[in-house]
Amino acid sequence: MKKMYVLLVAFIFWVASIVVGSDAMMNAGSGMGMTGSGSMMSNTGSFGMMNGMAGGPVVSSDGTAFLVTYNTTNSAGSTPGSNSFTSTVMAYKPTGESSSITMNGIVSRPVVYGNVMLASSSLPDMSDYSMMSNYSSGTSDNKSTLFIVATPFTSSTVPLAITMDGSYASMPVVSNNYVYVVTSDYGSAMMNGSSTYNNMYGNYNYNSSGDAKTYLYIFTLDGTLKKKYEVQ
Repeated sequence: MKKMYVLLVAFIFWVASIVVGSDAMMNAGSGMGMTGSGSMMSNTGSFGMMNGMAGGPVVSSDGTAFLVTYNTTNSAGSTPGSNSFTSTVMAYKPTGESSSITMNGIVSRPVVYGNVMLASSSLPDMSDYSMMSNYSSGTSDNKSTLFIVATPFTSSTVPLAITMDGSYASMPVVSNNYVYVVTSDYGSAMMNGSSTYNNMYGNYNYNSSGDAKTYLYIFTLDGTLKKKYEVQ
Protein backbone atom coordinates (compact mmCIF):
# COMPACT_ATOMS: atom_id res chain seq x y z
CA MET A 1 0.00 0.00 0.00
CA LYS A 2 2.84 2.36 0.87
CA LYS A 3 4.59 1.53 -2.41
CA MET A 4 1.49 2.33 -4.47
CA TYR A 5 1.05 5.62 -2.61
CA VAL A 6 4.60 6.63 -3.48
CA LEU A 7 4.03 5.68 -7.12
CA LEU A 8 0.82 7.70 -7.24
CA VAL A 9 2.51 10.79 -5.79
CA ALA A 10 5.25 10.43 -8.37
CA PHE A 11 2.69 10.14 -11.17
CA ILE A 12 0.87 13.28 -10.00
CA PHE A 13 4.10 15.28 -9.85
CA TRP A 14 5.28 14.18 -13.27
CA VAL A 15 2.00 14.73 -15.09
CA ALA A 16 1.57 18.12 -13.37
CA SER A 17 5.00 19.12 -14.66
CA ILE A 18 3.97 18.26 -18.20
CA VAL A 19 0.72 20.20 -17.93
CA VAL A 20 2.41 23.27 -16.48
CA GLY A 21 4.74 23.34 -19.45
CA SER A 22 1.88 22.78 -21.88
CA ASP A 23 -0.28 25.56 -20.41
CA ALA A 24 2.61 28.00 -20.36
CA MET A 25 3.25 27.27 -23.99
CA MET A 26 -0.40 27.71 -24.94
CA ASN A 27 -0.67 30.98 -23.05
CA ALA A 28 2.29 32.28 -24.98
CA GLY A 29 0.32 31.75 -28.17
CA SER A 30 2.83 29.39 -29.67
CA GLY A 31 0.49 26.40 -30.04
CA MET A 32 1.54 22.82 -29.55
CA GLY A 33 5.22 22.96 -30.42
CA MET A 34 8.48 24.43 -29.24
CA THR A 35 8.28 27.88 -27.63
CA GLY A 36 10.86 30.56 -28.11
CA SER A 37 12.48 29.49 -24.84
CA GLY A 38 12.46 25.84 -25.91
CA SER A 39 10.45 24.72 -22.88
CA MET A 40 8.52 21.83 -24.42
CA MET A 41 7.99 19.57 -27.40
CA SER A 42 5.32 18.61 -28.79
CA ASN A 43 1.93 17.37 -29.89
CA THR A 44 2.52 17.95 -33.58
CA GLY A 45 1.93 15.34 -36.23
CA SER A 46 -0.82 13.14 -37.56
CA PHE A 47 -3.27 10.92 -35.72
CA GLY A 48 -1.53 7.80 -37.02
CA MET A 49 0.40 5.94 -34.35
CA MET A 50 3.56 5.59 -36.43
CA ASN A 51 4.16 9.34 -36.51
CA GLY A 52 6.74 8.71 -33.80
CA MET A 53 8.95 6.86 -36.29
CA ALA A 54 8.12 8.77 -39.46
CA GLY A 55 8.28 12.25 -37.91
CA GLY A 56 11.22 14.24 -36.57
CA PRO A 57 12.62 13.79 -33.06
CA VAL A 58 10.96 15.15 -29.95
CA VAL A 59 13.46 17.51 -28.30
CA SER A 60 13.42 18.49 -24.62
CA SER A 61 14.49 21.83 -23.14
CA ASP A 62 18.04 20.58 -22.47
CA GLY A 63 18.48 19.55 -26.12
CA THR A 64 17.93 15.81 -25.63
CA ALA A 65 16.41 14.21 -28.75
CA PHE A 66 13.93 11.36 -28.26
CA LEU A 67 13.32 8.82 -31.03
CA VAL A 68 11.11 5.72 -31.20
CA THR A 69 11.93 2.76 -33.43
CA TYR A 70 10.01 -0.48 -33.98
CA ASN A 71 10.86 -4.07 -34.80
CA THR A 72 8.46 -6.82 -35.86
CA THR A 73 8.74 -9.97 -33.75
CA ASN A 74 5.97 -12.02 -35.33
CA SER A 75 5.11 -13.24 -38.81
CA ALA A 76 2.89 -11.36 -41.24
CA GLY A 77 -0.74 -12.45 -41.26
CA SER A 78 -0.72 -13.71 -37.68
CA THR A 79 -3.14 -12.42 -35.08
CA PRO A 80 -1.85 -9.06 -33.73
CA GLY A 81 -0.75 -9.30 -30.12
CA SER A 82 1.81 -8.21 -27.52
CA ASN A 83 4.39 -10.45 -29.20
CA SER A 84 4.02 -8.73 -32.61
CA PHE A 85 6.28 -5.70 -32.08
CA THR A 86 8.96 -4.29 -29.83
CA SER A 87 9.62 -0.56 -29.43
CA THR A 88 12.85 1.12 -28.39
CA VAL A 89 12.72 4.66 -27.04
CA MET A 90 16.13 6.33 -27.39
CA ALA A 91 17.42 9.55 -25.86
CA TYR A 92 20.44 11.36 -27.33
CA LYS A 93 22.12 14.32 -25.61
CA PRO A 94 24.20 16.92 -27.50
CA THR A 95 27.05 16.10 -25.09
CA GLY A 96 27.31 12.57 -26.45
CA GLU A 97 25.44 10.53 -23.84
CA SER A 98 22.62 8.23 -24.89
CA SER A 99 20.18 5.86 -23.23
CA SER A 100 17.36 3.58 -24.31
CA ILE A 101 14.49 1.50 -23.01
CA THR A 102 12.81 -1.35 -24.92
CA MET A 103 9.20 -2.51 -24.44
CA ASN A 104 6.89 -4.93 -26.21
CA GLY A 105 4.20 -3.27 -28.31
CA ILE A 106 4.16 -0.04 -30.29
CA VAL A 107 5.08 3.10 -28.35
CA SER A 108 3.56 6.37 -29.58
CA ARG A 109 5.34 9.61 -30.29
CA PRO A 110 6.18 10.89 -26.79
CA VAL A 111 5.45 14.17 -25.05
CA VAL A 112 8.48 15.44 -23.12
CA TYR A 113 8.83 18.19 -20.52
CA GLY A 114 11.81 18.64 -18.25
CA ASN A 115 12.81 15.18 -16.99
CA VAL A 116 9.52 13.49 -17.86
CA MET A 117 8.42 11.47 -20.89
CA LEU A 118 4.74 10.59 -21.40
CA ALA A 119 3.56 8.19 -24.13
CA SER A 120 1.10 5.43 -24.93
CA SER A 121 1.69 1.85 -25.97
CA SER A 122 -0.40 -0.27 -28.34
CA LEU A 123 -0.41 -4.08 -28.13
CA PRO A 124 1.57 -3.83 -24.88
CA ASP A 125 2.93 -6.49 -22.58
CA MET A 126 1.67 -5.45 -19.13
CA SER A 127 4.67 -7.03 -17.41
CA ASP A 128 6.83 -4.23 -18.87
CA TYR A 129 5.18 -1.69 -16.53
CA SER A 130 4.52 -0.92 -12.90
CA MET A 131 0.73 -0.78 -13.12
CA MET A 132 -1.01 2.00 -11.18
CA SER A 133 -4.66 1.87 -12.29
CA ASN A 134 -6.86 -0.26 -14.52
CA TYR A 135 -9.49 1.63 -16.55
CA SER A 136 -10.20 -1.23 -18.93
CA SER A 137 -12.88 -3.88 -18.94
CA GLY A 138 -11.58 -5.99 -21.81
CA THR A 139 -9.33 -9.01 -21.87
CA SER A 140 -5.56 -8.82 -21.54
CA ASP A 141 -5.29 -8.98 -25.34
CA ASN A 142 -7.55 -5.96 -25.81
CA LYS A 143 -5.80 -3.26 -23.77
CA SER A 144 -3.38 -0.39 -24.27
CA THR A 145 -1.44 1.74 -21.78
CA LEU A 146 -0.72 5.37 -20.96
CA PHE A 147 2.69 5.43 -19.31
CA ILE A 148 5.18 7.88 -17.85
CA VAL A 149 8.89 7.57 -17.18
CA ALA A 150 11.47 9.90 -15.65
CA THR A 151 14.57 10.70 -17.70
CA PRO A 152 17.34 9.83 -18.03
CA PHE A 153 16.29 6.18 -18.21
CA THR A 154 18.19 2.94 -18.66
CA SER A 155 17.38 -0.44 -20.16
CA SER A 156 16.17 -1.60 -16.73
CA THR A 157 13.79 1.34 -16.12
CA VAL A 158 10.18 0.28 -15.43
CA PRO A 159 7.61 2.95 -16.45
CA LEU A 160 4.47 3.71 -14.45
CA ALA A 161 1.32 2.94 -16.43
CA ILE A 162 -2.47 2.77 -16.46
CA THR A 163 -4.50 0.46 -18.70
CA MET A 164 -7.26 1.40 -21.16
CA ASP A 165 -9.72 -0.47 -23.36
CA GLY A 166 -8.67 -0.78 -26.99
CA SER A 167 -5.53 -2.48 -28.25
CA TYR A 168 -4.33 0.66 -30.07
CA ALA A 169 -3.76 4.09 -28.50
CA SER A 170 -3.03 7.51 -29.96
CA MET A 171 -0.22 9.70 -28.75
CA PRO A 172 -1.32 11.54 -25.58
CA VAL A 173 -2.35 15.19 -25.72
CA VAL A 174 -1.97 17.35 -22.60
CA SER A 175 -4.19 20.44 -22.40
CA ASN A 176 -6.32 22.38 -19.90
CA ASN A 177 -5.01 20.29 -17.00
CA TYR A 178 -6.15 17.04 -18.60
CA VAL A 179 -4.50 14.20 -20.54
CA TYR A 180 -6.42 12.98 -23.61
CA VAL A 181 -5.92 9.62 -25.35
CA VAL A 182 -7.97 7.96 -28.10
CA THR A 183 -7.93 4.16 -28.10
CA SER A 184 -9.38 1.70 -30.57
CA ASP A 185 -9.85 -1.93 -31.47
CA TYR A 186 -9.46 -0.94 -35.16
CA GLY A 187 -5.75 -1.38 -35.80
CA SER A 188 -6.03 -0.54 -39.50
CA ALA A 189 -7.47 2.90 -38.71
CA MET A 190 -5.10 3.80 -35.88
CA MET A 191 -2.00 2.62 -37.73
CA ASN A 192 -2.76 4.33 -41.04
CA GLY A 193 0.47 5.31 -42.80
CA SER A 194 2.68 2.72 -41.13
CA SER A 195 4.37 0.55 -43.72
CA THR A 196 5.89 -1.55 -40.92
CA TYR A 197 2.47 -2.30 -39.49
CA ASN A 198 0.46 -2.51 -42.72
CA ASN A 199 2.88 -4.97 -44.30
CA MET A 200 1.91 -7.39 -41.53
CA TYR A 201 -1.74 -6.54 -40.86
CA GLY A 202 -3.03 -4.36 -43.70
CA ASN A 203 -5.80 -6.82 -44.64
CA TYR A 204 -6.60 -8.02 -41.13
CA ASN A 205 -10.32 -7.91 -40.26
CA TYR A 206 -10.51 -6.10 -36.92
CA ASN A 207 -14.29 -6.39 -36.64
CA SER A 208 -14.96 -10.00 -37.57
CA SER A 209 -17.06 -10.41 -34.42
CA GLY A 210 -18.87 -7.11 -34.89
CA ASP A 211 -17.88 -5.63 -31.51
CA ALA A 212 -14.80 -3.49 -32.21
CA LYS A 213 -14.93 -0.12 -30.40
CA THR A 214 -13.17 3.25 -30.25
CA TYR A 215 -12.87 5.36 -27.08
CA LEU A 216 -11.78 8.79 -25.88
CA TYR A 217 -10.16 8.80 -22.43
CA ILE A 218 -9.75 12.00 -20.38
CA PHE A 219 -7.57 11.80 -17.27
CA THR A 220 -6.96 14.28 -14.46
CA LEU A 221 -3.48 15.22 -13.29
CA ASP A 222 -3.29 12.40 -10.75
CA GLY A 223 -4.01 9.74 -13.37
CA THR A 224 -7.66 9.38 -12.34
CA LEU A 225 -10.20 8.80 -15.08
CA LYS A 226 -12.30 11.93 -15.56
CA LYS A 227 -14.42 10.66 -18.46
CA LYS A 228 -14.50 7.80 -20.93
CA TYR A 229 -16.51 8.20 -24.14
CA GLU A 230 -17.41 5.45 -26.56
CA VAL A 231 -16.80 7.17 -29.91
CA GLN A 232 -17.68 4.27 -32.21
